[in-house]
Order: sequence, then C-alpha cells, then structure tokens
Amino acid sequence: MKTSYIFEILTLDSSGKTNIKSDNNLAFSLMSNGGIFKTPILRNNKIQDTDLNVSVGISQITQEEEQDFNIKNTFILKIKGDFEIVEKIRLLILEHLKSIGFDQTYVLLDDVSSEIACRIYPNVNLVENLLRKYLMKFFVTKLGPSWWNVTADSEMKKKANQRKNNEAQFSQYIDNRAFLIDFGELGKIVHSQSSGFISKEDIVNKVLDLEETEEAIKKLKIELESNYTKFFKDTFKTNNFQQKWEELEKLRHKVAHNNLFTKNDLDRADSLTQELKDIITIANDSIETIQFNLDEKDILKENITYSLETYEVITPEELLRKLGESEKWALRTRDNFVGLKHFVTNYLGSIGYDYRSSYDVINVLESEGKVAIYDYQGSNNLYPVKAIKTVVSPNGTLAENKALLEAKEMIKSKE
Repeated sequence: MKTSYIFEILTLDSSGKTNIKSDNNLAFSLMSNGGIFKTPILRNNKIQDTDLNVSVGISQITQEEEQDFNIKNTFILKIKGDFEIVEKIRLLILEHLKSIGFDQTYVLLDDVSSEIACRIYPNVNLVENLLRKYLMKFFVTKLGPSWWNVTADSEMKKKANQRKNNEAQFSQYIDNRAFLIDFGELGKIVHSQSSGFISKEDIVNKVLDLEETEEAIKKLKIELESNYTKFFKDTFKTNNFQQKWEELEKLRHKVAHNNLFTKNDLDRADSLTQELKDIITIANDSIETIQFNLDEKDILKENITYSLETYEVITPEELLRKLGESEKWALRTRDNFVGLKHFVTNYLGSIGYDYRSSYDVINVLESEGKVAIYDYQGSNNLYPVKAIKTVVSPNGTLAENKALLEAKEMIKSKE
C-alpha cells in the first residue's frame, strides 16, 4: 500500500500583486501560517515538519524561462507526506497562496485525488451492476422479453444502438442493451420512466385515441404513472433512491473525468453506495412478492402490443437501400428531395418499420457520415422542411455513386 503521497502545483502572480520575490520569501510566508504547520523548519528550499511528517519543496522558475510571457514570480511547490496530512493541507496551502497575491495556480499532480477515485469506483461499479441485475430480473419476469422496447426511451435506444459494437464478444450470445446505457439513464428507468409510455408522441397518441369517459381517464392516469410510483414506491421511492442515485452520479462523473477529490467526497461516496446497495438488495429480496392485479396486467399487455404492434426494426443497410430508392424516385420530381418525416412515416412505416427505431438508425448513420439531414426550402413550401439524403451510394459502388451524381446534375440543368 502506498505510504507517501504527492501534491504538486504551479503557481504564479500574473498581475504583480504579491511581495514574494524568491523561494525563501515563499517558504517563510508559508511557515508563518500556524494553520498549516506545527513545527516547520527550512532546509535546502524545503519546508519540513517532523510532527506532521510532511515536506514542501519550493522551486522558482527563473526569469529567463518566463521573460517571453512577461510573467513574474512563478513557483512549483511539491508537497509530500501521509495521505491524511497531504489531503488536509492541500487546500490550506492553496488558500494561503491566493491570500498573498498568487492569482493563477495549476495542479500538476495529485496522488490524493487519484487514491480517492480508485477507492470510490469499485463501490460505484458494484451498485451500478446491482441495479442493472435487479432491473433485468424484474422487467423480464414481469413484462417479458419485450421489456426493453416499452421501458427504454428513444435516447436510451439510440445510445444502445450506437454502442452495440463496443462489446463484440458477449453480444453474440446475450441481450446486452442494458449494459450500453449511461449510469444516470439506468436510474431513470426506476424513478422517471413509465413502461409503455416512453415518449411525448406515445402520450399524445394515447390521449387522441382516448374515450371521453371517466373510466378511460382514470385508466390513463394509472398508465401514465412513472415506474417509481407504479412498481417501486415501497422499495425505492420511500428510501429517496432518486436523490441518492443522482448525487452518486455526480461523483461518478468526477471519477470518469479524473477530477480532484477531497476526503468528504470519499466519505459521501461510501455512504451513498452503502445506502443504495441496501435499497437494491432489499428490493431484490422482495421481487417475488410484487404481483400485478388483472387490470394492471391488461394495461401492461395493451401497452406492449401498442408499442410493438407488428412493426419491425430496420437495419442500417436496409435503410440506406430504401433511401436510395426514394432518391431515385425524387430525381423524377420537380423539387428533387426526400422529406425526412415522409420517408420515415409514409414510406418506411407503410411497409412495416417502427418509426422510432428508424429515426434511431438515421441518427447513427448521420453520425457515421453516411446520410445528411438538411433544411429544404421547396417551391411549394412556406417554411423549410427537414430532408434526408445519402452521402455515399447505398450499395457503395463507384459506378452507382457516379450515376447518382450525374442524374442529379442533369435534373438541375433542366430547371
């Protein structure tokens, strides 16, 4: 186990406000701060405090190295000692430097933050996988294999689709979509999503089709309740799961981005992960006791059918082929463009492809540079409409790509 930790910083006075002109000046200024040291002594430009078992090395960057930038009074400080001591005096030294006129300070190395991040992440990973395990077990046993389609929103589906090649080995044998979404989105399945109604379009369509009766309105209100209330009220909501999960998410982001940490961050992460672990473990132990009544089962079956119907998910290759067909047809029209909404709903939808999945595939193809979405102002349009076009030939051959471009140029020359 590591016994010596380093915190190294570069600090400078860019406005000439400090009276510190040498490394000795800075050393004595720091030693005079009784809140930082107990019994400091100065040896070879290094402050040593045997009571604290800590040392602070100070080196000044010479004028010759910095004269091109007209910056004066630049120093590097290297603090070395036990974890607890270095963790504590880091901020005290930074506060002191600011108080004596150093207005620009940069952390060059922080072993303490690295250590804290390494301690935090295993527990975050444990809790994340516990929740993923619970959700897959809960929804598969309660809603069946279609649970993802009626629980994940369009953004989750988009990310899972974009990241499906991130893991090529296990994906050959398992449904790994729940592993491809972000930490925060995993939590949203519990506290924000409503299985069966996962987009504004879902809700609008359901409202438009709603019978204007009191019974139908009551039923809709039940359907629109979030999973937090419908499924997880007693296990998650009553234990403030959302607040704890979102707070831990912020700390997880700091770990992922190699940010700076304090001991308070570590203590809070330990507390949050333990509390969340307890919540999920208790929920998992009681999963068999959750039973849906007949009305709830009918609603869930209806929502799964409503969401899936007979629609299929189009592949990127098939979508490019269909777009190529639409572009060839558009070449014979006056405006010569393929409207995005018309292509997805009127064309792909009419032959059995799911709208949302088609948009997800288009987003992926756009990010890969294979299609382009643009605004088209036609002769019969008061306002621009969203249009789509291929950036490369759907079949990928040079001859077809050349023929497509030549045909487009021919149409333009006749206008």
